[in-house]
Amino acid sequence: MEAEVSVLVNSCESPLNVILYLFIIMWSTYNNKKSINGQSTTLKKLGLLLLCFGVIGLASVTVYSVINNKVISPNTAPTVVLLPYGTIQELSNRKTFMAAYLSVNCKSDLFRSTQTIRTVGTIESGDDSSSFTLIKKRPDKMRFTIKRGSQGIIFGVSADTVWQCIRTPQQEDQFARIDGEEAAAWVAQTRFFDRIISANQGEGEIVGIEVEQWAGNDSLKVGLIDAHGNTYEIFIDPKTLYPLAERQTLPNGVITETIYSDYRDVDGLPTPFQLIVSKDGKVVNKVQINNSAINVGLLSKLFELPDALL
Repeated sequence: MEAEVSVLVNSCESPLNVILYLFIIMWSTYNNKKSINGQSTTLKKLGLLLLCFGVIGLASVTVYSVINNKVISPNTAPTVVLLPYGTIQELSNRKTFMAAYLSVNCKSDLFRSTQTIRTVGTIESGDDSSSFTLIKKRPDKMRFTIKRGSQGIIFGVSADTVWQCIRTPQQEDQFARIDGEEAAAWVAQTRFFDRIISANQGEGEIVGIEVEQWAGNDSLKVGLIDAHGNTYEIFIDPKTLYPLAERQTLPNGVITETIYSDYRDVDGLPTPFQLIVSKDGKVVNKVQINNSAINVGLLSKLFELPDALL
C-alpha cells in the first residue's frame, strides 16, 4: 500500500469536526493513484476525508424554549428578535459571542472531565459505503479504523508518532510507520475540540464575526485562522449556537463545504449525527454517525506504535 500522501499547506484541523482543506486535495491526489492490495488505497483516502470533515470536533448546545418572531406590518417597525443568548447584533460582538458559545459548547465541567470520545458510523461516497470507528484521548492520541467489506485499515497517532495497519482476510497484518507531511496531517487531527473553541484556547485566531444569510435565515459567520494557518468560515445558528456549516476556499479556488445536521445529545454534548461534504457545490461524501460516547475507558497502549514496528 502506498504510504505517501501529497499534502499542501491547507492542512487542517478536522475534524476533529478535520479539517478542510488539505484532505480535499488528498482526495484529488488519491483519485490519480492506482489501488494497491485491492481497496486499501480507497479506504485510506476515505479515512483522511472523514477525519478532515470534522466528525470528531465536539459541539454541544442548550435546549431553548420560546423564540419571539419578528413582526412586520405597515403600521409597526420591525421588532428586535429576542434570542436565548442575546440579539444577533449583540452576538456579533466577539466577547459576547464567545461567552455564549462557550457556555453552550464548552461547559466548564465537561471541558475538565471529558478525556476520551468514541464515534462509530458510515461514510458514503457515490455508490460505495464504508464503516468507521474513531476514538480520541486527550491530549494527543487518536485511533481511526475504516472498513469496507472484509478489508480494513487502522491509523494510530500518539503524540508525533503515526502508524497504520492494513488487515486483509487470510493475510498477515501489514504495519507501516507514517512520516513527513502525511504524518503531520494526521497529528493535526488529534485536536479534541471544535475550531472555534480551539482558536479561543490559543490554537488559532478568530478574525471576525458578522451576520450573514445561511439557507435563507440569519446566521453568524465566524471567520478564523487555525493553528496551521488555514482560514475557515463557520456558520452558527444564532438561536441554538449549533454550527450549521463550515466552508473553506482553497488557494486553487476550490470551495469545500461541510453541512452539519441532526444534532443529538451525547452525554451532555449535542453532536451532529449527519454531515454532507461538498466540493464546488457537488456532494462528495455523506457521513452518518450511528453512536457516540464520551469518557469511554481507553488504554494508552491502544494508540501507541505496535510491537511489529518497534
